[in-house]
Amino acid sequence: MLGKTHFSVGMAAGLAVCRPQSLAILVAGTAVAGFGGIISDIDVGTSDAHNKVDHIIGLAMGAIVGVVIADAVFHVGIYNRLMADSNIARIIIGTLAFLGICIFGMKQPHRSFMHSILALLGLSFFVYMIFPDVAPYFSIGFASHMVIDAFNGKREKLFWPIGKGFALRMCSSNGMINNLLFHLSNIATVILILTSRSVFSILLMVMGFLKR
Repeated sequence: MLGKTHFSVGMAAGLAVCRPQSLAILVAGTAVAGFGGIISDIDVGTSDAHNKVDHIIGLAMGAIVGVVIADAVFHVGIYNRLMADSNIARIIIGTLAFLGICIFGMKQPHRSFMHSILALLGLSFFVYMIFPDVAPYFSIGFASHMVIDAFNGKREKLFWPIGKGFALRMCSSNGMINNLLFHLSNIATVILILTSRSVFSILLMVMGFLKR
């Protein structure tokens, strides 16, 4: 599937499974779930590999910048939540280890290590070290990538380094199913955000204020 589809499906899956209870985790969790949904494809080995990796990095940086701006402008409490369960040493060590795994994954064949359960567990552990509250969102986003990629033609080595991998061969990576997943996941993401506890409470407050 295309990167934008993985990003959207990752966000929708993370929100649907984790159901954030605060505005801080809603914003951070949504971004991290989307990031988890696309990070696997840094191992692309096709002729347009550099463009795809640049696109993935762009989406990731956009998500991070969006979270930082949201926290700085709207004071949603992400930084306070992060530092409540973590510290500078954990953040530095976790980030370096996460990047180390990604660098290793970039050098592996497409849909091998970075599409495996081992990568899911390793990367999720270091996200937990950095920011425990959003680790489940990352894990769900990452897992959603592996699930929907299993439906097209190229084998995924879920149990890397053993086995040949498998593929259901039910659709192409850039066809009707990809487009359908992209649009449905975007709709689901919007609905899940608007019906989340924190946003729903804000909407009720605004409606109550307008009725006065």
